[in-house]
Order: sequence, then C-alpha cells, then structure tokens
Amino acid sequence: MLPLISAKPQNLSPPLSFHFPLFPSSPTSSLSFHPPLKNTLRLRIRSVDAAQPYDYESHLRTQHFKSQSLKIAILGFGNFGQFLAKTFSRQGHTLLAYSRTKYTDTAKSLGVTFYNNPDDLFESHPEVVILCTSILSTEKVLQTLPFQRLKRSTLFVDVLSVKEFAKTILLKYLPVEFDILCTHPMFGPESGKNSWEWSAFCL
Repeated sequence: MLPLISAKPQNLSPPLSFHFPLFPSSPTSSLSFHPPLKNTLRLRIRSVDAAQPYDYESHLRTQHFKSQSLKIAILGFGNFGQFLAKTFSRQGHTLLAYSRTKYTDTAKSLGVTFYNNPDDLFESHPEVVILCTSILSTEKVLQTLPFQRLKRSTLFVDVLSVKEFAKTILLKYLPVEFDILCTHPMFGPESGKNSWEWSAFCL
C-alpha cells in the first residue's frame, strides 16, 4: 500500500488537499477547503485502500444455497400443481410450469415462470419434471412431450395414486437415460395447506 503522506510529490493527477488549522479557534471548528493559510498543515492523499469486492463468507453462503436449489418443471398447473409450487418456491427452487389452461397470472403470483408450450419449457433444461396431470390424461401428455430437448440426467416424478400404472407408462415413453420417481403424496391442498411437517410421501 502506498504511504498516506509523501514528502516527494509524484506525477499523479492533482492531489486532493485538506487543510487543518493547527490552533482551532473553537471546539466546533471544521475542516477547511480554502488555499493554505498561515499555521496550517497541508495533507495530500496519495492512495486509498480498495474495498473488498465482496464478503467471502457471504459469497460462500450464496454458493451453498444455489447448490442446494433445483430447477423444477411442473406439468399440469392445476390445484395440486399450484399447491406444490407454493412450498417449492419458499424453499428457494426455480420453478417452471406448463398446462393446457393458461395460468400466467397465477404462476406469476407464486414466483413461477409459465410457458405456453412444453418445447420452450424443456429448452430451459429443468433438472426435475413433476407430472401433475390427471390419471386419464397422463399417457396422452407423455406421448406429446419433446424429450429430446431435455438433459439425459432429468428426473421425472409422478404424483398419481396408482403406482403400477404410472411406472408402466413412464418406462414405456421416457428415454432410458432418464430417472423415474413414482410417488403417492399422503396430503393435498387442504390437509397440507399450513405445513408439510406431518405429511408424507409413499414411494
């Protein structure tokens, strides 16, 4: 670090000068910015320490938080899809959604990015895709999804209540590189509206 006070002027831009009266007339005397007068000391600032660009510990906390968050896509943004989105959003995950019915305003209020078609949604490369469609429409939905736009490590999760059916059609239509998680939530928008603390998933 350069010295604060230097006796040898350097070829720098005109220095900033402060003049301190050696014998102030009153306790309330302040710094003056006028040309040097008699009985004043001239102080030249040659350098100022640069502040740290960021707090290291805060930066590590932010990195850890980001490493724990996921990009989650919800297919079927009806009552149950919105219910899941509320909790996932509070947990800090990035949420995307697609549904045949346009829920743009509802999604925005929940901090969810809503897509009008699955192609654009899958181009965002979610790490997890949750199927919140009805049992009757699930197979038809799977037949129309552009799986080629997803990463090979994508995890597909279903929340249907009929496990054997869900497993069969997921294995039938999903690429073999994808992971599958079949669940049966033991709660819903009413029973879990206040907390999931006492709720459970059956896998």
